[in-house]
Amino acid sequence: MWCEIDMIDWNQIWKDALLASRLTDDNYYDQEERANSYDRSENIRTDGERRVTALDPDPFWSVLDIGAGPGTLAVPLARRVGRVTAVEPSRPMIRCLERHLAEDKLSNVKIINSRWEDVSLEEAGRHELVIASYSLNFEDIGEALWKMNRLASQRVCLYWFAGITSWEEVRMDLFPQIYGREYSAYPKINIIYNLLYGWGLYPDVEVLQQTAFPRIFADYHEALSYLKSTLNLSGRDHEMLLHNYIEDRWRREDGRLVMEDGTIYVKLSWRPELSAQMSGER
Repeated sequence: MWCEIDMIDWNQIWKDALLASRLTDDNYYDQEERANSYDRSENIRTDGERRVTALDPDPFWSVLDIGAGPGTLAVPLARRVGRVTAVEPSRPMIRCLERHLAEDKLSNVKIINSRWEDVSLEEAGRHELVIASYSLNFEDIGEALWKMNRLASQRVCLYWFAGITSWEEVRMDLFPQIYGREYSAYPKINIIYNLLYGWGLYPDVEVLQQTAFPRIFADYHEALSYLKSTLNLSGRDHEMLLHNYIEDRWRREDGRLVMEDGTIYVKLSWRPELSAQMSGER
């Protein structure tokens, strides 16, 4: 039994699931409005502050934040630690990050506008803490994790999902009627755990009890635009189907529409080391 588990190619399982779940090869947040919409969420910003407080980083640490977005973690981290290196491929997200850094008069953040896959070990540099927060969309998850492990001296911390996310529920409900097929879900945190375990690393897993991101739409038009974006639709295609979905599934509150979030968010972390198994991987 153990031999069979050891032979499983978790990296390939992750890649197959990730590719099957994609609607497009484009970076979702390369669109200005999507990045700005994400950045406008007070709930996301508050959650980032809370997670940084829970991390309790040493004030002398250097932190590498992979997929930093608009600075959800990078900005509060920069207030607490010596320096932060933020890796982010989306230019619209970087513009949001730069604005927040300027507002807070923070000058200890280095920004690398690149995909993590394209960043060398030398360019990223060594850090006490390496973080990737809801940004693990790497086809070669093994390579991505190996680099994180190599660059961290104290801790690697990942945030990802366990079970079906709220936006995947939308796709699962509507995909058969729109695309004539079932939707394939994102790979989840169990694959990463098994991959690390196979390398001789034994990460801590914590389900985040206070993290949830219900989406609140100012009006019906905003809700409809979100659904179209989530389902990769344009024009007036399937508008009656989407209209009925909004009316049936989302609640109204003070003239706004609310999409509840039942996603299970998980923090996975470990103390880095280069095990014999990891040495053989690269």
